[in-house]
Amino acid sequence: MSSEPARVGGCDTPTCDGDAETNTPNGYVCESCAAKIAVEYEQVREHDLEAGGGQA
Repeated sequence: MSSEPARVGGCDTPTCDGDAETNTPNGYVCESCAAKIAVEYEQVREHDLEAGGGQA
């Protein structure tokens, strides 16, 4: 966890300085980071389905 104070309305992704717009499981993030998170979650879901670990 960073010792720097959070920027109000700022993206929770440590390497991003965009304005937060979307609440995700990874925090309150900008649109660009939210899209990246969505892709990552979809890839994990697809991998789990291929491995037989879930249902569509």
